[in-house]
Amino acid sequence: MTRGIPSRGQVGEPPRNDESGGLSFHVLGPTRVLGPDGDVLNIGPRRQRELLTLLLLRPGVAVPVERLAEELWHGRPPGGARSTLHAYLAGLRRVLEPGRRTPFRVLTTRDDAYALEVPASALDAGRLRALIAAARTATAAREHTRARELLGAAQLLCGGEPFADLVDHAAAGAERTRLREEYVGLQEDSAECRLTLGEHTLIIGDLAAMVDEHPLRERPRAQLALALYRSGRQAEALQALEAGRRAFAEELGLDPSARLRDLHTAILRQDPTLTLPDQPAARTRCGRRRPIRRTASGARAGCTCPALRRG
Repeated sequence: MTRGIPSRGQVGEPPRNDESGGLSFHVLGPTRVLGPDGDVLNIGPRRQRELLTLLLLRPGVAVPVERLAEELWHGRPPGGARSTLHAYLAGLRRVLEPGRRTPFRVLTTRDDAYALEVPASALDAGRLRALIAAARTATAAREHTRARELLGAAQLLCGGEPFADLVDHAAAGAERTRLREEYVGLQEDSAECRLTLGEHTLIIGDLAAMVDEHPLRERPRAQLALALYRSGRQAEALQALEAGRRAFAEELGLDPSARLRDLHTAILRQDPTLTLPDQPAARTRCGRRRPIRRTASGARAGCTCPALRRG
């Protein structure tokens, strides 16, 4: 089993990792450290917590003391910053490796620099990325139930604003932006998986909220339109796409992509490839059902709508 990817019986459960002393680190929300027994450790005062979080931005990377001081005090370290910083580092070692003497295994020293030796499997952001990657592998193998399980476990890891203890620190900005984007992609992947599993009616509310939050993202808007259409709400599906067209025009001065235009045409025509293999074809306005299109082998043609592909 690949490190960081849970077994089928323990999806999302943080693995015990001896490389980090059995500790589990959490940065998807307020910074937390769980001990080997699962208890939340007292990290200490605010600056000490911020220092730990700064090190967790770059797990395994030795960060020079001078750079840590610049980041911790927003470019204006006070007199005596070096000695204060060393006091915080000593305090963190007492929390992370109580009773241990040198050499330290978790918070290590390299010349005049410090590093947190935290493997990806012991950090919630690392487990999030491993779960997303595993879900995409499962999706490619058409193991959609497994993918839904993995994506659900990934969503449970997201407990708030990434690196919330560094909300005012410029050093965390790029990583926070990356994690936000990965979380939105996770939501889109989850919706795609649930659409494939026939859960279109159940996810309309979540997709509508996502479109409200990200009106210029095409993938969730396409997913919302398809979920509405499969739920027998063709007019609302077309309205969702029309609202997107207006938003793109007003905010970006652009027309919708060819993918969304193709989806709009397919919904207007009640294209049978938009429905699931075991779902009845959509009714036309006069109440007749359009025939299910099948391949040369007699199998039901799958959904080929390019607007729903990940890209």
